[in-house]
Amino acid sequence: MYDIIVIGAGISGISFAQKMAPYAKIILIDENEEIPIKTNIFPEHNRPYLDVVSMDDSTIFPRDHIKTLYLGKEESGVINSEEFGDPLGKIVYTDKLLKHLINDFKEKGGKVKFNEMVKRVNRSSEKVEVHTTIGETYSGKVLILATGSRGFEIQKALGFDIPDSYLGIYTHLYGSEAQIDENFDFDYMFHINPNISKNGPFFFNVGEERVLTGYLGNSDESESEIVDKLDRILNNYPYIQSNVTNLKWDRAEFITGRISKHPIDRFSHDRVLVLGEAAGLVTAFFYEGLLSGLVSADAAVRTLRPLFEQGSSFPSSELSAYDKEIKRILLNKYYNNGDACEYVFYDNSPSAIKKIWETYIDLVNDNQKLRRQIWEAYRMYDVENYDTSRDKWAGEKLFEKLPTLSKISLGPKFLKALMKF
Repeated sequence: MYDIIVIGAGISGISFAQKMAPYAKIILIDENEEIPIKTNIFPEHNRPYLDVVSMDDSTIFPRDHIKTLYLGKEESGVINSEEFGDPLGKIVYTDKLLKHLINDFKEKGGKVKFNEMVKRVNRSSEKVEVHTTIGETYSGKVLILATGSRGFEIQKALGFDIPDSYLGIYTHLYGSEAQIDENFDFDYMFHINPNISKNGPFFFNVGEERVLTGYLGNSDESESEIVDKLDRILNNYPYIQSNVTNLKWDRAEFITGRISKHPIDRFSHDRVLVLGEAAGLVTAFFYEGLLSGLVSADAAVRTLRPLFEQGSSFPSSELSAYDKEIKRILLNKYYNNGDACEYVFYDNSPSAIKKIWETYIDLVNDNQKLRRQIWEAYRMYDVENYDTSRDKWAGEKLFEKLPTLSKISLGPKFLKALMKF
């Protein structure tokens, strides 16, 4: 019997397994054949949650995140870390980071099973049993669900709610390092256009010789529709053509999948914890999942270590300490910003979304205090002490900058958003 069975080899599952391996016998199961290639931004505030990886390792973190671009149709906003000092963080090859953590996990005695799908989980007062589609059964004392947006049937069967999820799409663009440097004078681009999506941004994450791009689809769009749309954007959208010039991509390599947001009500039951995106722990505006995955993994380790030492039977009454930590670190303050921004920027008519985005870009360019606060948010280590009054101030400044007619129509929405702080 294993002490812990982890389902899911994303950032939360692998980070948890790697950190907990010295204290428990663990098996990690994932349905994929291998870790998929992914390029992400890695803000400085993630650094405290890495223990065996250096952010100075250029094979994993190929470049500093110096500049964020808020793309507009007429004018774009820029957060340039050189205005204030140190970088916003790094660009990370997430696949290489996860492989590094898996290797460390294995060196500590952990066992990994790829290309194995879980079909059923049985839970009793004494253990959990995980049954896979290849006929294997694994028994353990504790189950960690870190399945992202893929394992909802198992999650529901174990008595958990499931988060909201939407179909998203991404792909990599490839080119020489010189070509990418010529095409991109930023490291991360964030662009809101309701004609692309009313749910989230279109983005670029710029690595070396590869760039990740994609967006979150609308709730009524099919997989084929978002594939066609991304293809049209890359080939025809005028505002990014200078960025994709002479780069190569393959429509056949477009990746679609569900993306979750909005945290579920509880993250623990008897013998089971839910981590990361499976719990809806993704910021609702920027769709930042790495921090929440790392935080939830760290909180799960700190919850379980003393319970194993005490010989616990892992009832929900003891595992609820994990829920309290997630709420303390993420939900009580840090997530308020994403909730308010989602309500203002996405939950609106297309014309209102465009006007708010244009006005926000103007505010970023005109207001150094706002730019500094964004830079500081990327770099702050103690996210549990996130100062929501700064976001309230930014929301008030954004409302003040709107045209008079927009203030009249959007006033109630801004007031409700500001009440989240």
